[in-house]
Amino acid sequence: MKNKAITSPEWLTRSAVYQVNPRTFSKEGTIRAVAEELPYLKSLGFGIVYLCPVFEEDDSTDERFWSERQKASETNNPKNPYRMNDYFSIDEEYGTMNDLKELIKKAHELDMKVILDLVYAHIGPNAPIVKRHPEFIKQNPDGSFITTCWHFPELDFKCEGLREYLYCNMTYYIGVCDADGFRCDVGDAVPVDFWKEARRRMQRIKPDSILINEGEGYEKMAIAFDSSYTFGWHNRLYDIFCGDGEARTLSERWKEFNDAAPTGALLLHDMDNHDTVTDWPARVEKGATHAGMEQILVINYLIDGIPMVYTGNELACTAHLNMFANRFHMGKFEVTDRTRKSTPESMRRQDIIKKLNKLKKESDVLRFGETVWIDSYDGECIISFKRRLENDEIVFIGNAKDKSCEILLDFVPENILLGNFTVSGSTLTLKPYQYIVFENRM
Repeated sequence: MKNKAITSPEWLTRSAVYQVNPRTFSKEGTIRAVAEELPYLKSLGFGIVYLCPVFEEDDSTDERFWSERQKASETNNPKNPYRMNDYFSIDEEYGTMNDLKELIKKAHELDMKVILDLVYAHIGPNAPIVKRHPEFIKQNPDGSFITTCWHFPELDFKCEGLREYLYCNMTYYIGVCDADGFRCDVGDAVPVDFWKEARRRMQRIKPDSILINEGEGYEKMAIAFDSSYTFGWHNRLYDIFCGDGEARTLSERWKEFNDAAPTGALLLHDMDNHDTVTDWPARVEKGATHAGMEQILVINYLIDGIPMVYTGNELACTAHLNMFANRFHMGKFEVTDRTRKSTPESMRRQDIIKKLNKLKKESDVLRFGETVWIDSYDGECIISFKRRLENDEIVFIGNAKDKSCEILLDFVPENILLGNFTVSGSTLTLKPYQYIVFENRM
């Protein structure tokens, strides 16, 4: 018998996560710039902001401790947001601790939650805590630091002192800054018993605080985490919409996740994030057009789980982003142009996001309904599934390819929620990347 997933608070299960990398969010690149846009994000219906790391970064120019991705960016930026120098300080690039507290306060006044990003698998080589406590780092017999595949010193969780130090860090941001939870970078590289105890301590302070794992150790959602990333999900979507992958393979990937996860688990579904916009050869907005990206967002909202939207997705942004580029080391990269809200493609995307957020918040079918895949259509081009709760269904049918498809339906859709399509009698025509979402009562 499968284990049962942790029961998560409703603020997480009925909302989408909006991921913010301050570096690429705006030309200012600061916490204050993010705070200024909170009312706008709220107006789109977002209830959760996930802030990429804003803590003090290691600024070493010693490239022995730079990741290959950092070097490949050619920004010559010594600061990597995922290589910490001080967990208890805010990097001056982003602002101050007071700026962070004010952002969280403003979010709460808007009835929004804020999740911070923890980077506990590794640390910067010059971190003051490492100099005081070298035993916090895994070491070779000669005393040199053991590093991860990214060339950062690896933290040693066999050390009880390290654990207490990090528990204090988490409870500081929950108790003092009033954060609502954490996304745990490379969470599978940290022992699950650490996260279990961290969760206990967090929830002694704030009972509805949460943890999201960046990892595919899905069984941990029965022990410590409220949700987990699904890397294979966004990789499969990219392959289908921007490559040669067949539409039918998405249901196969979903089944793999569903089989591996505890009962009732809510996996996090994203497309763009700080990693993918850095690593993939082209933005999805370009590779699959705005229409393709819109359909992907709709899929991620309607499938069982928690959708995550990345900085600029709400604007149909095509900017060339990179997590290692900031306003001081921009290189060949760009930031999100937040002045483009009135462009036609951006206005359409904002309208779609508003409708999706409203549906996610209000629909019991999306919260509790089972997912049933429909495999009776063209498996090369068509992605189709329904969410079913008792006698109510929400049905999705989408064309994931750049050629038109016709589908013969055995009924005429009536209560249509979203889409761009043509229906003539019982024939549904979907041009490249078009889709339809409708309600159905059995």
